[in-house]
Amino acid sequence: MRNRKGLEDMAEDKKKQLPPGILLRKDGRYQARYTFNGKRYTFYGKDLKEVQKKLRDAKYEIEHGIYAKPDRVTVDSWYKTWLKEYRINVVRETTLISNEKSYKHIKPEIGHMKLQAVRPEHIQKVLNGMKREGYSDGYIDNTRQVMNMLFHQALMNGIILTNPVERSILPKARSEEKEENTHRRALTEQEQAAFLECVAKRKPFYADIFYVGFSTGMRIGEINALEWKGIDFDRMEIHVNGTLIKTVGKEYRKGPVKTGKSKRTIPLLPEIARRLKRHRADQAELRLMLGDRWEPAKGLEHLVFTTMFGKPLLTLSVGRYIDSTVNAVNREEEKKAAAEHRKPDQMETFCPHAMRHTFATRALERGIPPKVVQSYLGHSTIDVTMNIYTHVTAELEREEIRKIANQF
Repeated sequence: MRNRKGLEDMAEDKKKQLPPGILLRKDGRYQARYTFNGKRYTFYGKDLKEVQKKLRDAKYEIEHGIYAKPDRVTVDSWYKTWLKEYRINVVRETTLISNEKSYKHIKPEIGHMKLQAVRPEHIQKVLNGMKREGYSDGYIDNTRQVMNMLFHQALMNGIILTNPVERSILPKARSEEKEENTHRRALTEQEQAAFLECVAKRKPFYADIFYVGFSTGMRIGEINALEWKGIDFDRMEIHVNGTLIKTVGKEYRKGPVKTGKSKRTIPLLPEIARRLKRHRADQAELRLMLGDRWEPAKGLEHLVFTTMFGKPLLTLSVGRYIDSTVNAVNREEEKKAAAEHRKPDQMETFCPHAMRHTFATRALERGIPPKVVQSYLGHSTIDVTMNIYTHVTAELEREEIRKIANQF
């Protein structure tokens, strides 16, 4: 009897210590009430901290007009709330654009569904559908990450009890060899020379973007955003200070570089300077010839590389030029091989980022110090550079040990 009275006294003391508006129910759960504009809202939690968090979050959402009862929240409505309240003031604009692009794949499948009704199989359907449509493994993974953040925040806010994304799996990735060939490979010197020779013949107006890519290590977005004022022909320098952004609304603009270190100055090689001066003259002549049909994007009237009508050049377009040029190189190689009665040496296609990878590989192979290569590439730390190019440094180390071996 005495023990029971002691427990009742402890419970009573616990109730007295509760913040205003929160009470302890007989079933052991905490209950919080909040009234706004004459309407009462009630929240429950297993412990005091949980119910206090629910109350804080709900107060904010109610006062800002974005609150909805958990069982009525759709994925679409929650996505808009998540984007506005948890992303816009936290991440870079380029990340927001990436989130929006990923959500375009999510919306058709589950956007209309109640957040609480989404199950792992619904998430899996989104991922499998992207795989069937041929999207890259990295892009599918990125879309899954967006869904995970979206549902994790809903879990933290008490809207759902479990995160369905955690119980989904990524579709089987492409083979590492194929991934390496397209994304993380460096062209040989012979491949690079053959490609540049071919692209200069087939697409002379676009050829210089590849010469710049292979000779500077700039990211493709940085090259596409390069303006004439960013090239100092007197000092023989290229000033990298932005990246091309295409918003979800199909508008173009120059955004900030990836990191603080990405804003940098790169030496301009004499041969590249000559090509760029000729390119500038060709562009001016084309602009004059087209007149009103030359239509640059607003605020991007002085880009170095554009389409034939002055519009910004997209990474997707650059990738297509690469594919068609590689095909042309291979067709020419097949003719030579047939005439010489040998098997043709076929070139694998590559993505625009491979130009940056090729530049860094050539630089390290020629003994340029890694710290200098880091500054050219705009990596945030030397560790980033070395982790990416360990295969190059490993080969260089083998070459050095061979020099010692030759002494014996």
